[in-house]
Amino acid sequence: MTISLTASATRAGDGHIYCEVQKTQARSKEIHNPDGPNRILGEFFLALNVTALQETVYIPISIASGKKPTGLVYQIEGTAEGVISTTDISCRGEGVSQVTLGTILYAKIPHGKTATFRILVEMNGKPGKEYKIVINRVNYKLDISGARYKKFDTTIGTEILR
Repeated sequence: MTISLTASATRAGDGHIYCEVQKTQARSKEIHNPDGPNRILGEFFLALNVTALQETVYIPISIASGKKPTGLVYQIEGTAEGVISTTDISCRGEGVSQVTLGTILYAKIPHGKTATFRILVEMNGKPGKEYKIVINRVNYKLDISGARYKKFDTTIGTEILR
């Protein structure tokens, strides 16, 4: 099953960055297990546009489930427990470059430019339940050498996987 939604489903900003969902998809397939209960392999895709409003911003090109304070922080919401199996994130855009500081890769988004983050999350769940991925925080820096992240708390979600 595939569910998709196009541009402008979710928009949010904090004065420094403006986020807009470009596209979201969710699909699943049931994995039959002859030795136990079946499971669902769910795949979520989110294309998220992030615009730098006042000055250059640096966003880590990573995604975290709350254990690391960098990048895009997300969680699984649903009617049963789900477990993340893999996550992949990439970023591109006109004028957008990548900068490495230590072991962290950042997307450098110049003032007035927009970066598109492509986020793919795979998870395991139970048949007959509903799931979605929600990005609840975007951590970013205005100065790449600064020690602290600015935190933009939001609720940017994918489609519900049924």
